[in-house]
Amino acid sequence: MTESSSQVTHPPARSVQAPLSLADAKMLLFGLGLATAAEFYTFDGVNLVLPDMAGSFGISRDQASWILTTYSSTMFFGVALSIWLAAHLHYRRYIIGSVVLFAIASIGSSLSTSFESLLFWRAIEGFAGSGLTMWWRASIYMLVDRKSRSTSLMRVSVMLYLATTVGLLYSGLVTDHISWRLIFLPNVLFAIAAIAVLLRYYPDVPPSSDARIVNVDKPGITLIGIAVISLQVMLSRGEIDGWFESPHIHWFAWIAVLALLLFIGWEMSERNHYPLLRLQLIRTRPVLSAIFLGIFAGTILSGSLYALPEYLRGVDPNRLNATDTGRLMCVYALTAAAIRPFVVTGIARYGQRKTIAFAFTMLVLSMLVFARLITTGTPEIYYALPLAMYAFCLAPMLSSIGSGTVGKVEATSQLDAVSIYMTFRQLGASLGVTLASIVLHRRETLHSSRLYEHLHATHGPVVAWTGGVAEQIVGRAGTSPIDARLMALKMLSEAGARQASTLAYADVFYFMAAIGVVALCVVPLMPPSPVAKQ
Repeated sequence: MTESSSQVTHPPARSVQAPLSLADAKMLLFGLGLATAAEFYTFDGVNLVLPDMAGSFGISRDQASWILTTYSSTMFFGVALSIWLAAHLHYRRYIIGSVVLFAIASIGSSLSTSFESLLFWRAIEGFAGSGLTMWWRASIYMLVDRKSRSTSLMRVSVMLYLATTVGLLYSGLVTDHISWRLIFLPNVLFAIAAIAVLLRYYPDVPPSSDARIVNVDKPGITLIGIAVISLQVMLSRGEIDGWFESPHIHWFAWIAVLALLLFIGWEMSERNHYPLLRLQLIRTRPVLSAIFLGIFAGTILSGSLYALPEYLRGVDPNRLNATDTGRLMCVYALTAAAIRPFVVTGIARYGQRKTIAFAFTMLVLSMLVFARLITTGTPEIYYALPLAMYAFCLAPMLSSIGSGTVGKVEATSQLDAVSIYMTFRQLGASLGVTLASIVLHRRETLHSSRLYEHLHATHGPVVAWTGGVAEQIVGRAGTSPIDARLMALKMLSEAGARQASTLAYADVFYFMAAIGVVALCVVPLMPPSPVAKQ
């Protein structure tokens, strides 16, 4: 999972009465890292073993993607509620409750006997994960001394990237040798250790006196819930039902749009005395730029990470197993962990805008290299290069977006700004997987039609190729000439289908590169930042 990136300066009313000691601060960071590591670990682990999960339930590739989009959609919903929930339940209770709920949902996912029950538990996981991915960073800003915050954020970030590495390696190994269901069980160990540490070292933060947090914005919660459910159904069923050719998709699209518009209107209305989010912040330059950059970052990061394991495990002629794919994918996580300590210095020297421009440039280049390498004869080790380039985007991008956008909002509104940014980034994550699936389906259909125009049985080269292969089959297997020719035609058909799928996956990475180019055009919308003197 990508690192939650928002620089939060907590309002004075919520600060703790006494600063943490150095030893207590280190243990607090360790506890926050353990809690959030479960979310990071699970996100990439599920993405890796998605083909195995699809095989267990007998579902298609498009249906399997619902396992990811359901998680992202409920996380999108949970982030919008996170400010109110954290203050209403008290901060330590909220983050520990999120850990417990995430562990319970992980057990439920492991024991699921049907696809529908798995989606239910993944939805619960996503909602609980929103508390983890949102509040580990906010907790640091509330509880850690200002001078130590950058170092603290970096340490937890490195811990999370290492958790991603462990998740990829373990998930691949246990899936190949036992079952994918066991990938969820380490979350219980993460939860037990995190709760033990947080109960002892997470201080009791005084509750907020903000009336809008103490009270409940019931209309706002209802409207955003309706919008998320309608959007999830539309994204999940769209490709299967022919998108807007289906009246059901039309209805869900209109319901989602109407609910979102009503939510925005209600949150900005003077009649709403306890708004869930201060959406008036959208009018400010930092938050507006955070929204656009968050959507683009979420779309590219989730879409590309979804596509590569799917190709390596399902289309590539070598058909990598989960273990080998996990080893290859962990290149990006290890690289990100290695370069993360240098990001703070880079941002201070060059500023957030130049850092983000560099990050998106590296992202575009990595997507283009992926697209070039995705052919039926590429050795798998070659993918290590674009994965490392991807890491040079991931680590600086997620740190600099937060500090360069919502970090510039005044202290009393920063948590709202962070929640708005994270909400739209999770929306981008849901869109990323869906858009990748749409591009795959459409381009695979197009490439198949073009290929089979030249591969009909009466075409001269096809006749010559199938005849030669049929002779070899007769000579080696002793089958009849008719059966041998049918086998040769089947081999040709499978090769054509594989080539069409390969071209479609390459198109996905070209598509992600195009989104990265558009995101580069949004970077100047960010307010400029002072840089350290050379």
